[in-house]
Amino acid sequence: MPDINRSSSEKLRVLLQWFAENKITYNEEAIKIVDQQATASSSAASKGTAVLSHGFGVVSLRKLESDEQLVVIPKSAVISAATSALANIFIDADIGGNLALCITVMYEKSLGHASPWYGYLQSLPECADIPLLWDAQSRSWLKGTDVGEWISRDEASLLEDFGVLQDLVAEYPAVFGGSDFKWDCFESFVKIASLVSSRAFSVDVHRDNSMVPFADIFNHRTAKENVHIVCEEMVCPVCGEAFGCAHMDALEEMDNHEGASEGEDEGEDNSESEEDSEYDEDDDSSDSESGDEMGEELPLLVDLMGNTVADELQQDDDVEMESVGDEHSEHSGESDSDDDQEDELVDTLEMVVFRPCKANTEVFNTYGEHGSAYLLHRYGFCDAKNPFDSVSLSTENIMQAFAISVSEQRAKDVSTVIRRFEDLFESRHRACGQDEDEEEEAHDHEHAHDEDSDEDGEEGNDEDEEQDNQADDDENAPRFSIDAPGHPDLNLAALLVLGLADEEVFSKASQSEEIFRHYFPVIRRFWAMFQDELDNDTPVPAAFRKANQEGAVRKASVGTVSNVVYRLAEARLQLLADDSVLGEKPATDSDPLMASRWESAKLLRSNERKTLSQCIKTYKKIAAKLS
Repeated sequence: MPDINRSSSEKLRVLLQWFAENKITYNEEAIKIVDQQATASSSAASKGTAVLSHGFGVVSLRKLESDEQLVVIPKSAVISAATSALANIFIDADIGGNLALCITVMYEKSLGHASPWYGYLQSLPECADIPLLWDAQSRSWLKGTDVGEWISRDEASLLEDFGVLQDLVAEYPAVFGGSDFKWDCFESFVKIASLVSSRAFSVDVHRDNSMVPFADIFNHRTAKENVHIVCEEMVCPVCGEAFGCAHMDALEEMDNHEGASEGEDEGEDNSESEEDSEYDEDDDSSDSESGDEMGEELPLLVDLMGNTVADELQQDDDVEMESVGDEHSEHSGESDSDDDQEDELVDTLEMVVFRPCKANTEVFNTYGEHGSAYLLHRYGFCDAKNPFDSVSLSTENIMQAFAISVSEQRAKDVSTVIRRFEDLFESRHRACGQDEDEEEEAHDHEHAHDEDSDEDGEEGNDEDEEQDNQADDDENAPRFSIDAPGHPDLNLAALLVLGLADEEVFSKASQSEEIFRHYFPVIRRFWAMFQDELDNDTPVPAAFRKANQEGAVRKASVGTVSNVVYRLAEARLQLLADDSVLGEKPATDSDPLMASRWESAKLLRSNERKTLSQCIKTYKKIAAKLS
């Protein structure tokens, strides 16, 4: 919350002066920073916008055109753990991620006016009003939502991180004991963590998540943002330089040396490789002969063009290699001016107009393609009409569906398949327009500190280690969801097709890595096309025919999956059935903060219920048409 001892206008004055001193520039004829003096409101949320608690925002002074450069921020002005005074300590203690950034921000705040970032830090609120900091009454409004489930996990993670911080403070008293800053106060730590959670941007592979002055003044608008951050992300991970550093030269020399050595080795062992290749081909052919016994739920191992799976996979590799070659040819002819522009981006971040903006309106950035639950959880506000909304389904309920529909053993076998092919389940919301992605994102409160290392090599900790490994598995396990406007996520849909198949089909698909890795994406592709057709109001039978050009699934299979999907959605909707937890809305005049939280909780519940209800309606219809 704002510092009551200093006015917002004074904070803004100091901030602008600090911008000038640190060479952060912006087009003063195009945009202006304003003091909005407001928190997120229901009216703002209903428009898909949110005004954050710091009260600052950016407005346009004239019409903004695409590709206009509005702000230039030197990377030297960002707060990064990798470039901070504590960087060596973090390396020695093996601490990274958002925990290192939290400690860095705490350290700079402890320096007060002596911090190089004082002018920036003094402009920030005390914390972001994320649900983790809500009182018990406010949290009760979130019962049954995804955010309500996430809060307890956050607290456990932050307590663990806080313990790491206490160990660090005890080990380096000369570094952390020179001020009156309360390093042992968990509440202070959580407040800083909320700022990092709500404001940090990924800068590059060296600096990682960082606090980026000016960039965090732009408020968020889902899917209708006006600006994007542009910068060079691929720099040296050791020093942050992009060109000509000793680390990159050494790595390049090492790669060249290893490449030459591998070439010599390949020449010596070439005959043996050919023999192995012939042996592998024999194995592939024997697999293909039995492929026509797999049934209609999976495509045949020989496609309509007569290509075997192995041939098709090899063709995919050839196409990929050709694409790389073509790309190299195209880039080889780029002008020197493009290189100069890249050089400018190496040491700066730029805010560039992505979508034109009218004069005298707020200019928005985006914090990512996230649903309402994620936005409320991490940033403290909620959107209406969010195309990226999703509602999580518990893995336990999904496994119960397999147990009821097939058998207990099938549920166990599906769990094994998920763990075995975990990399195939890394996907994003279908509305993002991409299948596989980073992500994202490391977990918000994840750090690299290894508390389980046993330097003494003592025995007797096998049970604890097994429990820790199980906890890690649970944390990193694939997540399944119902996504807006009301579809199972593609991984869930494809998994249900395979998991509900007859025993012969399931066994062949799950026990052969080649088959599973080839056809799981094929089934995903069917569901993506099928869902798109449904969203375009194509009748169910026609949508099925258009999407099933590869013969990936049978009608009955889709009907069976749809029946399970809508029942899963019904079970999840029951958790949101009791809106009495909201009670009456607090009076806005007497308690605006509580009123804002209530509005956010109500909107989140409404969005999740809407997504689940649409899923039930759609997939009941599909089950009736295709079963």
